[in-house]
Amino acid sequence: MADRVAKGLNVLADGLRHYVVARVPAQLLNAQSATYGNVQNWDALALLVFMWDHWNDLFRHDLTFVERSLVSELREYRNRWAHQQKFSEGEVYRIMDNIERLLIALDSGHVAAIRRLRLESLKLLFNEELGNRDTAGFLYKAWPWVMCGASAIAMDSAILAFGRFPWSWIMAFLVFLAMMRVAWWQTIRETLHRRGPHECGICGCIIYTERCPYCQPVAVDTVPAAGAAKRASGGRSSAGTESERVAVRT
Repeated sequence: MADRVAKGLNVLADGLRHYVVARVPAQLLNAQSATYGNVQNWDALALLVFMWDHWNDLFRHDLTFVERSLVSELREYRNRWAHQQKFSEGEVYRIMDNIERLLIALDSGHVAAIRRLRLESLKLLFNEELGNRDTAGFLYKAWPWVMCGASAIAMDSAILAFGRFPWSWIMAFLVFLAMMRVAWWQTIRETLHRRGPHECGICGCIIYTERCPYCQPVAVDTVPAAGAAKRASGGRSSAGTESERVAVRT
């Protein structure tokens, strides 16, 4: 976890450094070089402290209080990382998410790099919250087949005991196939579920299944529209007929 936090802080430093150099006058940066050194060598902490100390003078017109709170929170996380404190998966994901939000607000070119780290943290957080089911071993993977097989044997025994030959054997075979189909489908569902959240390559949404529900084509029902158009045209024709009748009477 510490390695991922370090990578995120390095990406944050690269993004903030370009923003500070572009927005802050060179005279002020040169004055700060006596304390922090050359701005090109500033780490994430130096950049965050500089933005916090000069917020009202330099940054409050371009950024909001949301970004100010992100700067404060990231300073706290950076200090915890420097003191080698442990982070949970939820905290690591929060750090990556805060860095991404701050870089997006700065219109930084390092958003793609931090987004990859955030998605990696999201997958690890998902596996931690639900548990890594692959570690359950053979029994967990085989339980759908065991349960469905036992159910098939019980039902087939009842069918063969009270049914007539040969229909009882045919029915027992069909029941066995149906239960094996259920076991196979349950195994496929568990495999897809264990994949975890990932980003759709088309729309970019976070999805939990193989097929993206947001990219599926939506069937457009044209029948109501056609009916409405038909009723509208029918209304116009009936109105025209009524006007013709009035003209004939007059």
